[in-house]
Amino acid sequence: MTDNGYKGSDASLHYHLFESSAEFAGACDNPGVRRFGNDSRASWAGGTFDEALAFARHGDMSYVSEAERLVEKIDSEIDTEGVRPTWEPSVVGSFPLVPAFLAGTPEAMLARTDVPDARGDLDLWVELGVSACVSQENMRRRGVMVLAAAMALSRVRNVRVTCFTAFKNNNMVIPLGTPLDVSEACGMITQTSVTRRLAYDYSDSITGDKTGIPWAKWGVHGGDPETYRWPLVKYAGMPRDAELITMQRLGDWGEMSDEELVDTINKMLRRIAGKGEADQ
Repeated sequence: MTDNGYKGSDASLHYHLFESSAEFAGACDNPGVRRFGNDSRASWAGGTFDEALAFARHGDMSYVSEAERLVEKIDSEIDTEGVRPTWEPSVVGSFPLVPAFLAGTPEAMLARTDVPDARGDLDLWVELGVSACVSQENMRRRGVMVLAAAMALSRVRNVRVTCFTAFKNNNMVIPLGTPLDVSEACGMITQTSVTRRLAYDYSDSITGDKTGIPWAKWGVHGGDPETYRWPLVKYAGMPRDAELITMQRLGDWGEMSDEELVDTINKMLRRIAGKGEADQ
């Protein structure tokens, strides 16, 4: 872990930069981090502190199949001009590759494959924090939607997911592995205990705040992506062109219907693939 060293009057700009989700879990799993209430908040947080540590360290597959079902629905409605398909040699495919067949090679067919955009990695920064009144089910559904978005976007570009917080106290920046590891992403994004146990408790412990959970600084951020963007770029190392999914509140992605989700992610796909609304 490194520290960006910023200790100005706005503590929400103070970021601890971790190398991985496993390193973040290791920082949480030490005597200096108070486990507030001795897991008395487990029913509200969606799990115990130890369960949250396991999700951060080892990942989770509980909701991957649900995300995959959403991706299948998204794929059926994606504007095909917004992705980059190609035909590649394969053992099984749609058309014969005559020269390869005559040469006796096993890859004698052509199969369609969606290849990543040549423009390089796409950075997707996902805020872990949520409003206290958001239910566990709403948090879980929002996490599944974000996971589905990352999986769908990985069909267009190589996706690099980074989780972050924007609490009133010290904040965390946690990059996930690349290429996209759906188990790691599922554990960090869909499991509510990672936010409501690890992130909250770690932030409170390192500042000695005994007032309770470090709620987001609504007056500074207000959920506006552009208000989030500049401190993340300046102090947390976020690329200026990163896709940003900000704090979850009531009425956020977690309450969208599947149809609304498909429309939202399709717009992201078209924009990122270079076919944004203004180009259509």
